[in-house]
Amino acid sequence: MRRDNIRLRALARAGDLEARIKLGGFYLQGVLDFPRNIKLALEYLSTPALKFRNDVAVLICSHLDILEIIEHSQVENLRKAAALDGCARIKLITLLIIRKNLDELAFWRGRNDGLLCKDIQKVLAQRADQDLAQALLRISEKYNIPCLDIIAAEAGAALSEGDYGRAEQALGLVAPDAQGIPDAIHEAIARIVSVAEESGRKLEKIPSTLIEASLEHSAAASDKHSCYLLGRMLAGLKTEFIETSQRSRSINLRKAIALLLKAADNGRAQAWMDLFYLCSDYRSSVGNPSMARFFLEKAAASGIAEAKRRLGALTLKEAKTIEHMEKGLSLLYESSIHGDSIANGIIKTLVLEVNGCEEEANSGIEEVQQIAPLLATRLRLARHFGLTKLEALSINPSTAIRPWGLVVQRNLHIKKGNLSEPRAVPAASRKALETIRNAAMEFAPHGEIADLLEGSLRARALKQRRIFQKVKLQENLFFSQANSTQRDALRIGTRWAQHQKKFLDQALA
Repeated sequence: MRRDNIRLRALARAGDLEARIKLGGFYLQGVLDFPRNIKLALEYLSTPALKFRNDVAVLICSHLDILEIIEHSQVENLRKAAALDGCARIKLITLLIIRKNLDELAFWRGRNDGLLCKDIQKVLAQRADQDLAQALLRISEKYNIPCLDIIAAEAGAALSEGDYGRAEQALGLVAPDAQGIPDAIHEAIARIVSVAEESGRKLEKIPSTLIEASLEHSAAASDKHSCYLLGRMLAGLKTEFIETSQRSRSINLRKAIALLLKAADNGRAQAWMDLFYLCSDYRSSVGNPSMARFFLEKAAASGIAEAKRRLGALTLKEAKTIEHMEKGLSLLYESSIHGDSIANGIIKTLVLEVNGCEEEANSGIEEVQQIAPLLATRLRLARHFGLTKLEALSINPSTAIRPWGLVVQRNLHIKKGNLSEPRAVPAASRKALETIRNAAMEFAPHGEIADLLEGSLRARALKQRRIFQKVKLQENLFFSQANSTQRDALRIGTRWAQHQKKFLDQALA
């Protein structure tokens, strides 16, 4: 036997076609002392002289399953074999259904030689997606073809090429009630759902029940994206990939909370916001104000601008000390620099108004700059931050500066208790922030001797008044003229909230 095999290999190497066909067949089947080796078998059977022989195509396709035919690029040989061999024809029809090549499918279905039973013929004639899925299921059962594995392979190949439309088309042929759905299909569906959510695409061909089952499968493996999307589905929250009418009918808020918490812990920051929404609804069975606040704090710490705005507004609303005011303003500022217009609107309510023409004020500051540079800096700060005359002349920019603006420290020169308290003033514009930074750098080198350079507060006020008289400037062009009630309302968040209900309602809506 060994001697015959050696002779057969020698003939094949010499170019004997029949020897090559026989040897290729042995390697395809893995018989005698020829281990199964598809790649080597195809090398023997792919010589140019055998390229157009249909019997070779039949030999190849009779010993390869559909997955192997796809993997080794033998679809053209499958078409040739289908003309002669019923088994090959079934394989080709199965592949054409999965690829939805309806025109070619109609051609092979038209060759009605009794190979396809009547019920399969009937559903194929309808050509609708659900009918194709049913035809595939029946072919799988009748001819023992692993259709689901083939769909998984097709979807995987399409996803690796970035062709999500083709992947959705293949996955849409999986019947939701199919038994033994492979893990690869669940993983492919979970992946395409994640991409669809990010891109805002609707998945119209994959049944929602199958999507839910696949997300459940992936969530069990702690995939954060699947946990997040399934949690939103079970909570009845909006999902981009599925129509409103197709969302999970079995709302399960407690399970949704558990899934969203798992996703959040694994790094899906937006899940913290969803948890906040669910727990902040007092009508819900999972409503819990304390947990809602905790989830909002976690969302803000994760960098979500909306969470920072909400938490900043709440912190300001409840603030009774300057430390809490600073914390709230810090959060609102971080939200505003990410484009949150509502946060920016709240910030502006904490800046007192200064009247007068901007150009006239700038021109006046330039004149003062020639005489008293430090006073000119104070005027710029007063103009941009809405400071009163006393605040502007007493502030030390190098210690007052904050990343979001400045803090006017306690003023011992004011006898009325409330008005002497510190005040947090945010930067309402980039120009304001640039002004306080420049001022801090200008005052920093002087340190403790700044007071010696400018003199006492009384001396500064006298110098300012004389310079204004000299260059003919009005104080209301630079300093806020707000009354004591207006100023007092900005020092404590609880008082400020009483006057800014409109902005608070917008921020917390």
